[in-house]
Amino acid sequence: MRAVSKSFFFNQFPAVVCALAIFVQSSIPGEKIPPFELFSHDKLIHVAIYFVFALALLHAFRHQRRFAYLSEHALVCGLLIATLYAISDETHQFFTPNRSSEIWDLNADVLGIFLASLVFWKFPTKEL
Repeated sequence: MRAVSKSFFFNQFPAVVCALAIFVQSSIPGEKIPPFELFSHDKLIHVAIYFVFALALLHAFRHQRRFAYLSEHALVCGLLIATLYAISDETHQFFTPNRSSEIWDLNADVLGIFLASLVFWKFPTKEL
Protein backbone atom coordinates (compact mmCIF):
# COMPACT_ATOMS: atom_id res chain seq x y z
CA MET A 1 0.00 0.00 0.00
CA ARG A 2 1.35 3.38 -1.00
CA ALA A 3 1.63 6.05 1.67
CA VAL A 4 -0.52 9.13 1.23
CA SER A 5 1.68 11.96 0.07
CA LYS A 6 2.14 15.33 1.69
CA SER A 7 0.93 16.84 -1.58
CA PHE A 8 -2.46 15.11 -1.19
CA PHE A 9 -3.02 16.66 2.24
CA PHE A 10 -2.23 20.17 0.99
CA ASN A 11 -3.86 19.94 -2.42
CA GLN A 12 -6.74 17.44 -2.51
CA PHE A 13 -7.71 16.77 1.10
CA PRO A 14 -9.29 20.23 1.70
CA ALA A 15 -11.72 19.65 -1.20
CA VAL A 16 -12.68 16.23 0.21
CA VAL A 17 -13.27 17.74 3.66
CA CYS A 18 -15.43 20.53 2.19
CA ALA A 19 -17.52 18.06 0.19
CA LEU A 20 -18.05 15.87 3.26
CA ALA A 21 -18.92 18.86 5.45
CA ILE A 22 -21.52 20.06 2.94
CA PHE A 23 -23.03 16.57 2.73
CA VAL A 24 -23.17 16.13 6.51
CA GLN A 25 -24.69 19.57 7.00
CA SER A 26 -27.31 18.85 4.32
CA SER A 27 -28.23 15.60 6.05
CA ILE A 28 -29.33 17.29 9.27
CA PRO A 29 -33.14 17.34 9.48
CA GLY A 30 -34.58 20.85 9.58
CA GLU A 31 -35.94 20.58 13.12
CA LYS A 32 -32.45 19.65 14.42
CA ILE A 33 -30.82 22.87 13.18
CA PRO A 34 -30.60 25.31 16.10
CA PRO A 35 -32.04 28.77 15.56
CA PHE A 36 -29.21 31.21 15.04
CA GLU A 37 -29.43 34.82 13.87
CA LEU A 38 -26.70 34.33 11.27
CA PHE A 39 -28.94 31.86 9.42
CA SER A 40 -31.28 34.69 8.48
CA HIS A 41 -28.68 35.44 5.80
CA ASP A 42 -29.12 32.02 4.24
CA LYS A 43 -28.10 32.96 0.70
CA LEU A 44 -24.86 34.63 1.84
CA ILE A 45 -23.99 31.46 3.72
CA HIS A 46 -24.59 29.43 0.55
CA VAL A 47 -22.33 31.77 -1.42
CA ALA A 48 -19.57 31.56 1.21
CA ILE A 49 -19.70 27.78 1.61
CA TYR A 50 -19.56 27.11 -2.12
CA PHE A 51 -16.90 29.79 -2.62
CA VAL A 52 -14.61 27.91 -0.22
CA PHE A 53 -15.55 24.52 -1.67
CA ALA A 54 -14.95 25.65 -5.26
CA LEU A 55 -11.57 27.20 -4.40
CA ALA A 56 -10.51 23.95 -2.71
CA LEU A 57 -11.76 21.90 -5.66
CA LEU A 58 -10.09 24.11 -8.26
CA HIS A 59 -6.83 23.95 -6.34
CA ALA A 60 -7.13 20.16 -6.04
CA PHE A 61 -7.66 19.74 -9.78
CA ARG A 62 -4.86 22.11 -10.70
CA HIS A 63 -2.34 20.31 -8.50
CA GLN A 64 -3.23 16.66 -8.95
CA ARG A 65 -0.76 14.61 -10.97
CA ARG A 66 -2.68 11.52 -12.04
CA PHE A 67 -4.89 12.99 -14.79
CA ALA A 68 -3.26 15.59 -17.02
CA TYR A 69 -6.61 16.69 -18.47
CA LEU A 70 -7.86 17.77 -15.03
CA SER A 71 -4.73 19.79 -14.38
CA GLU A 72 -4.78 21.46 -17.79
CA HIS A 73 -8.50 22.24 -17.62
CA ALA A 74 -8.85 22.73 -13.87
CA LEU A 75 -11.06 25.81 -14.19
CA VAL A 76 -13.67 24.24 -16.47
CA CYS A 77 -13.61 20.88 -14.68
CA GLY A 78 -13.84 22.55 -11.28
CA LEU A 79 -16.77 24.72 -12.34
CA LEU A 80 -18.60 21.71 -13.74
CA ILE A 81 -17.97 19.39 -10.78
CA ALA A 82 -18.75 22.06 -8.16
CA THR A 83 -22.00 22.97 -9.95
CA LEU A 84 -23.02 19.31 -10.25
CA TYR A 85 -22.26 18.89 -6.55
CA ALA A 86 -24.44 21.91 -5.73
CA ILE A 87 -27.30 20.41 -7.77
CA SER A 88 -26.88 17.08 -5.99
CA ASP A 89 -26.83 18.89 -2.63
CA GLU A 90 -30.13 20.63 -3.32
CA THR A 91 -31.62 17.34 -4.53
CA HIS A 92 -30.37 15.64 -1.34
CA GLN A 93 -32.02 18.33 0.78
CA PHE A 94 -35.33 17.67 -1.00
CA PHE A 95 -35.33 14.19 0.56
CA THR A 96 -34.13 15.31 4.02
CA PRO A 97 -36.97 15.76 6.55
CA ASN A 98 -38.02 19.38 7.09
CA ARG A 99 -35.44 20.74 4.67
CA SER A 100 -36.20 22.56 1.46
CA SER A 101 -34.68 22.44 -1.98
CA GLU A 102 -34.79 25.88 -3.55
CA ILE A 103 -33.63 27.23 -6.88
CA TRP A 104 -32.50 30.39 -5.07
CA ASP A 105 -30.18 28.32 -2.88
CA LEU A 106 -28.73 26.74 -6.01
CA ASN A 107 -28.31 30.19 -7.56
CA ALA A 108 -26.41 31.32 -4.45
CA ASP A 109 -24.25 28.18 -4.62
CA VAL A 110 -23.41 28.84 -8.26
CA LEU A 111 -22.63 32.49 -7.50
CA GLY A 112 -20.11 31.34 -4.88
CA ILE A 113 -18.61 28.90 -7.41
CA PHE A 114 -18.39 31.63 -10.05
CA LEU A 115 -16.72 34.08 -7.65
CA ALA A 116 -14.21 31.40 -6.62
CA SER A 117 -13.42 30.72 -10.28
CA LEU A 118 -12.75 34.42 -10.84
CA VAL A 119 -10.36 34.51 -7.88
CA PHE A 120 -8.71 31.27 -9.02
CA TRP A 121 -8.32 32.56 -12.58
CA LYS A 122 -6.97 35.95 -11.49
CA PHE A 123 -4.64 34.60 -8.79
CA PRO A 124 -3.44 31.14 -9.81
CA THR A 125 -2.07 29.03 -6.97
CA LYS A 126 1.38 27.58 -6.72
CA GLU A 127 2.02 23.97 -5.85
CA LEU A 128 2.72 23.26 -2.20
